[in-house]
Amino acid sequence: MRRLRYISKVLRVLPPETPGKARLSRHVLGSSLEARNIIVNGRDGTKFLVPSFHEPIGFYLLVDGVYEQKAINFVLERLKPGSVFIDIGANIGVYTIPAALKVGPTGAVIAIEPSPRIFPFLEQNAFLNGLSNARLIQCAAYNSDEQTVPFYEAPVDHFGMGSLGTQFDAEPIPVLTHTLDYLVGEQMLGRIDVIKVDVEGFEAAVFQGAEKVLTVNKPPVVVFEFCDWAEGRVPGEQVGNAQRALREWKYDIWRLNDLLRGKPPLTDVLTSGFETLVAMKNS
Repeated sequence: MRRLRYISKVLRVLPPETPGKARLSRHVLGSSLEARNIIVNGRDGTKFLVPSFHEPIGFYLLVDGVYEQKAINFVLERLKPGSVFIDIGANIGVYTIPAALKVGPTGAVIAIEPSPRIFPFLEQNAFLNGLSNARLIQCAAYNSDEQTVPFYEAPVDHFGMGSLGTQFDAEPIPVLTHTLDYLVGEQMLGRIDVIKVDVEGFEAAVFQGAEKVLTVNKPPVVVFEFCDWAEGRVPGEQVGNAQRALREWKYDIWRLNDLLRGKPPLTDVLTSGFETLVAMKNS
C-alpha cells in the first residue's frame, strides 16, 4: 500500500494529458493494479474508495487524482457556493464529491446511481469526504416513474459500465425507475444549474423524463456522453435521439473540446463516434 501511494505521487508529477503517460503508468504499477477496494487520494483533498484500478475511473484517479479532467473542470467552473448540481449515473462519485465541496452547505448535489454493486461505494465516498449536502438516490433516471426495469451489472474491472442494456452475459437485476422531473419535484429543488448524464447509451430516456426541468426559464447546462454503439443497443431508439430531444427544447450542443476552444455549436446530430457533449439553451 505504501509503495502504491509513492508511485502514484511520482506519476502525478506528469500532467494528465502527457503523451504515453497511461502506458508508462501501467508498466510501472504492474501487479499493483490488481489491488481492490483501495482508498485513493484525489485532488483538492478528496478521497475515493475504488473497486478496481483496471477500470479507467479507478486508474486515472490513481495516476492523475482526477477522472475526465476537462469535463469535471467545466462542470466546476459553472458551479459556485449555493448552486445545485445533478449527477445522473454518479457511479462512485467522481463528479458528485468535488461538486458537493464546490457548492458548499448552501448548495445541493443530487447523485443518482442504479447499480446495487456500486451504490455502496458512492455512499462510502460521500462519508469519506464528509458531505452533508449530497442526496444519494438509488434508482435509474428514466422516461417513466415507479417501474422496474432490468439492469446489467459489469464485472468489477469494468465497474463504470453498469447499464440497462444487455452486456457481459450478466443476469438482469430489477431496478426502480424515476423521471428526473419527479425526482426534482420530490427534492423540492427551486432551480438546477448543471446536470451531468452518463448512463451508457440511455441518455435519451433521461431527457424524455425531464421536460419540465429542461424547459424552465433558466434551464440548466447539460453535460452528457455520446457513444454510438451504446445508443445503438437501446430498443426502440435511434442513435442521436438524446441530442434530438435537447434540440427540440431549443438547446445548442457542442463537443466539449470545441466549446473550450471557442468554436460554434454542432450544426447536425452526431451519429458516430464517442464524445463528451455540452448542451446550453439558445439565448
